Amino acid sequence: MFKSKKKKRFIALEINEYVIRAFVMNSQDPNQAKVYEHQLRLGIIEDDTIRDEMALYDELKQLVNTWGIKRNEVRFFVPDSSVMMKTFEHPKDVTSDKLKAFVEMELGQTIHLPFSYPLIDVYDDKPNDGEATLFAAPSEEVIKMSGLFDDLFLTPTVADVRSLSTIRLLERMNMFIEKKSYLITDWSITGVSISIYTPGNLEFLRYQTIDTPMQKWQSRQVSEQEVQSVYEGETEDYRVLLIDQIAEIERILNFYLFSLNKGEKGVDEIIVLGDSTEMDFIVTELRSNYVTPIKLIDDSTVQSIYPNFKAKHVPLIGLALKEVL
Repeated sequence: MFKSKKKKRFIALEINEYVIRAFVMNSQDPNQAKVYEHQLRLGIIEDDTIRDEMALYDELKQLVNTWGIKRNEVRFFVPDSSVMMKTFEHPKDVTSDKLKAFVEMELGQTIHLPFSYPLIDVYDDKPNDGEATLFAAPSEEVIKMSGLFDDLFLTPTVADVRSLSTIRLLERMNMFIEKKSYLITDWSITGVSISIYTPGNLEFLRYQTIDTPMQKWQSRQVSEQEVQSVYEGETEDYRVLLIDQIAEIERILNFYLFSLNKGEKGVDEIIVLGDSTEMDFIVTELRSNYVTPIKLIDDSTVQSIYPNFKAKHVPLIGLALKEVL
């Protein structure tokens, strides 16, 4: 959503309620990157919001020294729950490189957003067709995170939408067939990011919270590269929450087929990925409830191209692959 010229070495960083995950790029080859994970103490981040800024600063300060990343550039994700997407019309003589300035000029006039001082990015699938897609998020959390990085002698250069980074890598892995439509579900412990993508065109974006009490989760540092999370409540209680989200997918499929496409075009495949501890259960339930083919992006899928990484690293690799002009 904002960007500046990149250097050769940079860090792609993911921070959520239970883990800090880093992808350290020392060259242009992602296979040469180093990955780290760090268990984040509960309560520092809740509902995509930094609740204890000083505690997060202390955690990151320790990691900057441990991982040896001081004075590096850093890329990170806009909070999933804050991102909204909408299409907008524009004069056909407004070229792709002028669209962001056009949106900024039209905010509050012909283009309206539900928050003040947004961070925006524009995606123009078909230049000169008079239509483009706007991504927007409130600026507060991104500015807060950027300030922390500045205080730690890191230089924030890119704040990206997680779903776009995921799609970027899946495209690189040749997971899409032209003209087919894909519903992509990215499952974490606390939520699921859902997007619908036809190659070259992101048509739908939504984040849904999984309302699980984090006090019932226990995370432990297994190694420098691995944090494991375990649910200490009744497994069935958590699975009920997952079933609710799986049921919501049916409503999204029907919305896409009947409301957006008048019954003429539906989703051809559901792609499943993420760092959820219940991926096998999620895939089994999806296959039991939907006739739409289900494809799981698991560790072996990723390792066929990136041998040193796992499925949970997909968004971070995609963030590292983002071209910055």
